[in-house]
Amino acid sequence: MKADPKKAAGRAFVRSLNILLKFARLYGYEHVRTIEQLQTAWQELRTAIPMGTDSGLLLGATNSQLLLDGVPLEGSPAEKQFAQLLSAAGLASVQFFASVTEEEIGRFVRAFPTGKAKPAELALQLKAALAGAQGIHINEIYFVATDARLKDASMAAQIAAASLGGDQEEFRQWLNDPQKLLELIAAAQGSKSGGVSGPGPGGPMPAGGAAGAGDFGAAGLAGGGSGYGGAADGGTSTGTGLGAGSWTAGGSAGGPVSGTASGAGVSSFGAIGSGLGPGLGAGKGSGRGGHGEPSEEEIFGILSVLTSFGHVGTGQGGVAAAGVFQEQMSQLPGRAQDMLKQALASLAAQAPNAKPDESVIVQLAEHLAIRFALERFERGEVKVNAVRQMLDRMNQEIENLRKILGAHEDKMSEAGMLVQSHREILDRQFWAAVPESGKRAVLLSGEAWCIPPRNVQSYVGGLIEQGNIAEAISILQNYAACADSEEAEARKKTAVGLSEMAELYAKADPRLLSQALRHLGLQLSVEQDSELQGLVSAAFVRLSQEAATSRFFPAMEQALDLVAGVESQRPGIARSLRSRMGIEERVPEFVEEALKARQVAAGLTNVLKLLPQTTMEQLSARFNRCSLREDSEHVANLAGDLGEEAVQYLRSTVRGGPVAEAVEMAGLLSRLDPESVMVYLPGRMKDFPRTSQDRIVRQISASGAARRCHILLELIDHVDPLVTPLVIDEIGVTSDREALGKLLTLADGDLPPGGGPYLRVKAIEALGRIQAPESASTLKRLLEAKKVFGWVQPQELRIAALQALEKLDPDWVRDYLPNSGIDQEDLTLAPLQIPVTSKFVRQRRHTRVRLRKTVRAVCTNLKESCSMEIKTASLTGGVATLSRHLTPGTQVQLRLQIGMRNLQVTALMRDSRAQDMAFEIVDMNLDERSKYRRMLAGNLSNSSSNQGAGESDGVPVPAGVAASK
Repeated sequence: MKADPKKAAGRAFVRSLNILLKFARLYGYEHVRTIEQLQTAWQELRTAIPMGTDSGLLLGATNSQLLLDGVPLEGSPAEKQFAQLLSAAGLASVQFFASVTEEEIGRFVRAFPTGKAKPAELALQLKAALAGAQGIHINEIYFVATDARLKDASMAAQIAAASLGGDQEEFRQWLNDPQKLLELIAAAQGSKSGGVSGPGPGGPMPAGGAAGAGDFGAAGLAGGGSGYGGAADGGTSTGTGLGAGSWTAGGSAGGPVSGTASGAGVSSFGAIGSGLGPGLGAGKGSGRGGHGEPSEEEIFGILSVLTSFGHVGTGQGGVAAAGVFQEQMSQLPGRAQDMLKQALASLAAQAPNAKPDESVIVQLAEHLAIRFALERFERGEVKVNAVRQMLDRMNQEIENLRKILGAHEDKMSEAGMLVQSHREILDRQFWAAVPESGKRAVLLSGEAWCIPPRNVQSYVGGLIEQGNIAEAISILQNYAACADSEEAEARKKTAVGLSEMAELYAKADPRLLSQALRHLGLQLSVEQDSELQGLVSAAFVRLSQEAATSRFFPAMEQALDLVAGVESQRPGIARSLRSRMGIEERVPEFVEEALKARQVAAGLTNVLKLLPQTTMEQLSARFNRCSLREDSEHVANLAGDLGEEAVQYLRSTVRGGPVAEAVEMAGLLSRLDPESVMVYLPGRMKDFPRTSQDRIVRQISASGAARRCHILLELIDHVDPLVTPLVIDEIGVTSDREALGKLLTLADGDLPPGGGPYLRVKAIEALGRIQAPESASTLKRLLEAKKVFGWVQPQELRIAALQALEKLDPDWVRDYLPNSGIDQEDLTLAPLQIPVTSKFVRQRRHTRVRLRKTVRAVCTNLKESCSMEIKTASLTGGVATLSRHLTPGTQVQLRLQIGMRNLQVTALMRDSRAQDMAFEIVDMNLDERSKYRRMLAGNLSNSSSNQGAGESDGVPVPAGVAASK
C-alpha cells in the first residue's frame, strides 16, 4: 500500500516547525538559519496542502501527544514538549487551510515567545498575531472571554495609613493574612458609615439581615469604649465586646468577642444575620435581606478592587495600596462588601493558623468567582455555557491579579517549566465545587459539550472505578450525541472532546466507539463549515484509530461503512479519511491475527471484506509464501470468505492490472476461480517477462487448485522456451490424466517452437509420474527402436522411458533390462514420486546429492565474469557459492568442469540462501546429461562414509521458490 504523500509532508512540516521554534529561541527570528528554516517549513506546509485543494491540515494537541489530522504522531521529547505547551495554553488545535499564505505562517511562528513566557499568554499572542488571517485558525479548548475590566487606582484614603505604615514587606504580610484583610474592610466600612469612637472596650460588631449588616465603627480599631454602628439597609445592629488595641477577627488582639445574633433574612451567599463566623461579630440584630445577592457586575467590581489593591501595593507600598483599597471598598454596595467579608471569613476559618501558599488576595478572587457561578448554576438561572463564560470573564481579572503577584510562576517560566493555565485551574475548581447531582444532571443533558473533556474524563473515570459502568456509558453516549447539535459551537467542542476522550470510550465499552463514530460520520455528510469539517474529521480519525488499536472490529466496520457513505457525497473528504484512519495500514496485522486464531474474531471478516484490495494483496503475498499445505488451505479459505467483491478484484488485476500485481494474484485466483485464470491469463502470458512467467507457473502449481493441470496445459504454448521444462514438470506433479495426450505428443517429438530434446525427457518423466497404462506402448516403442548401429533414441531419453515403465510394467522391465544396453547404475537417479498426502506445497522432483568434492562452474554469457562452487546437485539443478550475487531469474550458461571434461548447461538462478544461490537446469544436451548423471551417481554410491548423501525427502519450500532441484 502506497504511503499518503499528504501525511508524509504534514509530518515533515511538524518537524520543521519544531526546529524553527528552537532556532528562534537560540538565534532570534532575524538570524539567517531561522529564516531558512521558515522557508523550509513553508514549502513543506504547501506540499501538504497545495493551493486549490478543499482539505486543510489540523495540528492538534492533547496532553503531551501531537495529532496530525487526528492521527497521533510518534514524536521526540521536543515535540511532546510542544504539545504540552499548546495544551497548557488552552489550545485544542491549529487549523491550516489551503488559502494560507507565507506571510500568515510567518506571523504564526513569530507569535511564539523566544524568551520566558507563560503558556497562558501564548493563546493571546497567537490571536493578536493572526487577527484577520484567513488561512490559519486557532481552536481553543475553553470559551474566550468577551469582556475585561481593570480600573485605574485612585487617591488613597488616609483612614488606615498609620496602622499600615509604608513598609513593603508588611504589605506582603497583609496580602497573605485574611484576618488583616478583614480589618482593612472593617476600616473601609467604618469610614463610610461615620461611626464614632467611644471609650468602651471594643467597637460594634456586624450583625443584621441577609445582605445588610451593621457597619464597623471606624473608632473600633483602637482604644476601649463602646459605640453604635451606622444602620445598614434592611437592619440595625448593636454589639459589645472586650478588646484593646486594633480589632481583629476572632478577638485576637484582646479577649474574645462574644454575644448573640439573630436574623430573619436569607441569602444565597451565606446570611450573616446568624454571624459571619468565629469571632467576626456578636450582638443582636434583625434583617430581611434588603440588598439581596450581589449582581454579576458587582462581583466584577470586587475583582477589580482586588486587582487595583495588588497593583498599587506592589508598586507604591502598603500605605498607598491600603488607602486605594479602602476608598474603592467604600464605593461598593453594601451587599458586595458583605460578600467579600464572608469569603474572607471562610478562608480564615479553613486554616486559622496555617500560612497560605500563595497570596490570599488571589485565593479570595477565585473563591468569589466560583461561589458566585456555582450559586447561579444551582438555582438554574444560567446554563452551563453561560457559567463558563462568566468564569472566563472573571478569570481575566484574576489573571491580571496573578500577573502582578505571580513571582513564583515567573521563576518556573524562567526555568523552562510549563505552568498550568489559570483558566483551567479556575474551571476545575468550579467543577469540583458542583455537587454530584449537578454534575450528573449536566453530563446527561444536551449541554454536556460545555464541560471540558478533562472534567468529563475525571468524572466518568471515577464512575468506572466505582463499578458504575451503566451510568458512565450513559454519560458518554449523551456526550457523543452532542455532535448532532444544531449549534456550531456545540459540534466544535464535541469533536474536540471526542478526540481527547477516545481512549476513555474504548475503556468504558468499545461499543461506544461505534455509536460515537456514527454521530461523527453522519455529521460529516452534512457539515458545511470547512473548519468544523476538519475538526469532525480529526475526531472521526482518532476514534477509528482507537478502534483499530483496541481491536474492536465492529467499530472499524462501522467507520468504513460511514466513509463509504461520505464518499458518495464528498469523495475528497472520504479519500482523506481512508488514508488517515490507519485501518488499511493495519490490514497485515489483521490478516495475521485471522490466520493464527482458531476462530476469527467477531467482525474481523466484515472489516476485511470492506477493504478488498488491501486484504487480497496481503492474502496473495501470504499465499505465495506458504510452504505448508495446511497454511495454504487456511489462507485460501479466508480469501474465499471475503466474498465476490474480493475475488472480483483478483480477476480484474489478472485480466488487466500491472504485470507485477497480476503475477502475485494469479496463484490465489487459480485456487478461488480457476476458470477466470484460464480465460484471462493465456492471452497476457506471452507478453510477460520470462521471470514473471516462471513465477506464475510455480505459484499455480503450488496453489493446490483442482484444475491447475488444465491451467498449465493452457499456458504451455504461451511461455518462454526456457520456462517450458518447468511447466511440463509441474504438469507431471499434478498426476492428472488430463495431460496424457499433450505429454505423449511431446514425447514423440512434436515440440513447440524453440523446444529441444530436453523437453522430450521431461515429458517422459511426467508420464512416469502420471502412471497411465495408455502410455506404456509409446514408452516401449521409444525404448526398443533401433537402427543399424545402435539405438534410434538418445540414451538419456531411453533411460527416462525405462524408469517410467518400471512403475507401469515392472515385470517387462525386469525381462528387458539385460538386453536394453542400459546399466543398472544409470537407473539409480530416478525421478521422485510425489506423495499425494505431502504436507508441503512443493517437493523436490529429483534426488539431491551432496558432492564429495565441489564442482567448479563458470558463467560464460555474462558481461562480468562469475564463477561458482557447486556443493550439492541433482539432475535438475543444485546449490552453489557464487563469486558475486546474481538476481534471481537470471539466465546463465554454465561450463561445469568435471575432471578433464567440460559440460555445458543452461540454467536459471533461483533464490538466495545466505551466501549460496540455487540454480535450475532448463536445457542441456542429452549426451552431456548422461555424463552429468554418472557423476552424480558416482557420488551417491560412495562408501558407507557417505551415507545420507542423497536427499530425496520433501522439504518446506515456499511457492515462490524453486524446489525442483
